[in-house]
Amino acid sequence: MNKIVRLLTQEIATVVMLGVISVITAWAGVQSSLHGDGSNTALAAYMRGLNESHNMYLTSELKYRTDLVVWADKQTILSKGGNIYSGYSAGSAELFELALPILAEKPESQLAECKAYMDTLYVPQGEVFDNALKFLNESETLSEYSDRLQMLTALLAIALFMLGITSVIRAQKLKFAVVLGAIIIAFFSLAVLFSVPVAGVPW
Repeated sequence: MNKIVRLLTQEIATVVMLGVISVITAWAGVQSSLHGDGSNTALAAYMRGLNESHNMYLTSELKYRTDLVVWADKQTILSKGGNIYSGYSAGSAELFELALPILAEKPESQLAECKAYMDTLYVPQGEVFDNALKFLNESETLSEYSDRLQMLTALLAIALFMLGITSVIRAQKLKFAVVLGAIIIAFFSLAVLFSVPVAGVPW
């Protein structure tokens, strides 16, 4: 035990530990910054996806409400024995391609019952929204990693301070306790670092 105490309280051991913990601190800071940047990028992608989904929904709603009017007119024409495909109509391409054939077969049907038509209008908007939510989840995860590493750098700063004051401590046992505390913090920090995925540097 005395040999371990003497070994860890030597100046060269303190210098080595200062260097190692400084490297860990720098790495944690870099990783925290990269994860923070990744979180911001993912959040921006989420906002773009959310706006796109909202715009698609508004477009689909406008088409659907316009097509409802056209659908009612076509039902009236069909009830009088007319041709629902003749003349100009303000309906959407989806209405003519996917919904009117169903109306021709089932004159009493409703536009909302035309699954292919409704899916074409609203499913893509839902897919864009779901994809945007994935970016939101990614942003939250990366932000959590960044926060964890920021706290880690603060903890490592304490370890560096502890090692720094050993130069003025004369009592060997007290010096050993301080160094041991710094070592424990360093090992804990390494465990936290290994629990966080490494963020790559975009060159």
